[in-house]
This record gives sequence, structure tokens and C-alpha cells, in this order.
Amino acid sequence: MNLEKTFSCDVLVAGAGAGGICAALQAARQGARVLLVEKAGQIGGTGVHSPVSLVCKFHGTDHRPINIGIHSELYPEIYPFSTRDHRPTAKRLTYDEKILLERYQKLLAAEVNLTVQTGAAVKSVTREDRRLTSVTLSNGKVVEAECFIDATADGNLAALADCFFLKGRDQDGALQSATLTFAMENIDKSKLRKPEFLTRAGADSLWKELTELYREAKEKGETQNPKSGVVAFPYPDGERLLFNSNEVIGIDPTVPGSVEEARQKALEMVDELVAILRRHPAFAKAEVCFVSPKMGVREGRRIIGEYVLNENDCLGEARFPDMVAACAYEIDIHDPEGGETRMVDIPGSGYYHIPYRSIIARDADNLLLGSRCISGTHEAHSSYRVMSGVTAIGQAAGCAAALASQLKKPNVREVKPEWIRHELRRSAQFVEGPCEAPST
Repeated sequence: MNLEKTFSCDVLVAGAGAGGICAALQAARQGARVLLVEKAGQIGGTGVHSPVSLVCKFHGTDHRPINIGIHSELYPEIYPFSTRDHRPTAKRLTYDEKILLERYQKLLAAEVNLTVQTGAAVKSVTREDRRLTSVTLSNGKVVEAECFIDATADGNLAALADCFFLKGRDQDGALQSATLTFAMENIDKSKLRKPEFLTRAGADSLWKELTELYREAKEKGETQNPKSGVVAFPYPDGERLLFNSNEVIGIDPTVPGSVEEARQKALEMVDELVAILRRHPAFAKAEVCFVSPKMGVREGRRIIGEYVLNENDCLGEARFPDMVAACAYEIDIHDPEGGETRMVDIPGSGYYHIPYRSIIARDADNLLLGSRCISGTHEAHSSYRVMSGVTAIGQAAGCAAALASQLKKPNVREVKPEWIRHELRRSAQFVEGPCEAPST
């Protein structure tokens, strides 16, 4: 869509990945005039352009979903099942990135209050003291808004607004490794030890079988890939596999050229792995049917907010009075040095709260964070960075931004968490804590 030279809206959302789309949808559904801008030529973000196929954990240990909301509109077919079902016969809950993109497009097109602008990155930010007033896009358009949401994966908008941020782990700033996923089809499943890889037992058997082959080749120096094993998830059709099986270290998405250089290394690893896999009878005639157009980058900037969520909060099942979202996914740190992945399940109830304070940028009054760039440590970030967490974060940010605009609150801190929870509950989202109808 071609915008006017100067465009005015209630809420500007930067980044049309999972968080940004959910933020824009929620704000528009609450009646706010929303502009969603995306630097790429197409919406979808990591879930579409660098998919892993797996629907990450969003249930507590009692199998109760702790992210319903818009997430359930994106993956309706998996809600009769539980991501906490670890029985060997349990179905692996996965998605097809093409179907996800279609659902994104349909949901966005249905909102009359929502305008989408692709191929337009935020290039600069204008602010008066602690308030952002407008952004200039890469196409030269100027957008004025009452409230802004940074839903970019790497906190690009907040960084341009001179908000304080951190990157990587505390000791050296090193970021998690990155991955280039790819898919294969025409697999002769009859030649696998357990032909049905749609189940947990079948997938586990597949990983073991392929890892044995991979490690033999690795010992012979046939791949530069530091990853220790092969991980692949089935598409819902049960015929294709999406491989999440390479690691590129030393990548920083905020450094020009870093992602492009990493992708070239990853493409070499993909070719190496495909050659190894084809030695298995089941993959002798298999073909690569998809290589992600984007590198799967796990970590970038973390914008510092009013509260920094930490590992103890995650593993301690934190319950906050200003809760606006919840996350059930593990601590999942892909070693910045290429070693073994650290995976720690959330104990007890199996989930923790994300507080409103962690989605408020500390250094601005009308800037909210709606993606993995929220305020947290390197360790906490490894948990909430996945789509099951990011969709809930984005929806909460969109809700708060719409309230701030409509209630004429110049500072998003004036929006009460009880109001946000009230609106989220009306939108069928999971919340815990007192709710109160918004008032002036």
C-alpha cells in the first residue's frame, strides 16, 4: 500500500513477524488506527521465512494452555492436543509455513483499522524528551503516532530511539548460534526403523538413526557443522521433514553483513548434511524441497525495560502482579561457542509470567516492546524468544498501546495491568490476576 507522505495513526507497529502481527491485530480489534510496517517485502518473520515446523510448548504441566488468544487462531488444529504430552504415541505438533502465512494474511486483511506497509524499514526516530513523535521510513514516508511498538526481532526501533539495550551473555556479549533450516521430501519411510515419524517415538527414533550416520561422517571430517546430532521435525502431512540441524557461531544480526556471511556458511553445511543423509536408504532418492530464505537468528538486542526478566524468574515459575502474558517454553540456549545446547524445562506448573514492566522501554514514555526484544537476560530470552511466547507478548503490547491511545495516556505506565488483562480476557487470552474495566 502507498502511504501519504505524512501518515498519522494511533499505533505504529514495527516488524511484521509473529509478535508484530499479533500486536497489530489486537490493537486494531480494540478500535485503534494501526500501521504495521515491515522492512522485508513480505510479512511473516522467522516463523514463515525461517521456520522450524515445531509448535513450541504452550501448555502447563496440567495440560492447560497458557497462550490462547491469537495464537489459537494461527494454529487451531493443534489445540485439541497438548504440547506437554510426552507419550511415545503422542503426535508431534507441527505447522506448515505456507499455511501460517495464509492465516496471517487473512487475519490482517479482515481488520479495517489496520494498514500494512511492507518493504519499509524504520530509518530514523523523532522524539520530544521522553516521547516518540514520529518515524521516517526507508521509502521516505513520515509516520506520526500516539504510541509505538517495537516488534522487530532485534529491537531496531528502540535502538534508533536511543533506548539502552544489551546483547548476548554477560561475560562476553556472545550471542546464541544461528541455524538455516531446510526441508526434504520423497523420503522412503519404509526403510526407517520406525516409519511413522509424526509421533514422538517415531521422531526420536529418526533422530537417533540419522545422528548415528551423521556422527560417523563428522568423525571423518566430512562436515564443518559443530552441531552434535541431527534434529528434524515432520510437517503435518507426515511426508516431509524440516531439518534444524546446523549451527553457525559468531553471528550478530546488528552488525552489517554478519547474517549474510553466516548464511553462506550454513548453505555449505546444508549441502554437507544432505550428502550424508543420502547414504541412508530412506533418503537415497529424497530431494531438498525448501531452503529457508532467511537465516534463523536466535538472538539480537534486548531492550532494557522497567524490569529485567531473569532465569530465576523462569525456573521459579514467577507470578507477577503486573502479569500480561505467560510462557511455558524451556530455557533453550544454543551455545555461542557451538557446544551442546542447554535445555532446562520449566518445573512445577510449567510456566511463568511475563510482567508488563518488561515490555515497557525504560527510556521512553510511549514505546512498548512486542517481540523477543523485551527486557530480559540472555538466559530468560532463550525461553520467551519462540513463537509461543512472542505471540502472547505481541498481543499484550498491542492491547496496552491501544488503551494508551484511546484513554489519552501519554505515558504507557499509566495503563493499569488490570485494564490490559481485562481486554485480553475479552479476547480469549489466558491471564491471571485481577481484571478491571478500563476507565479514564
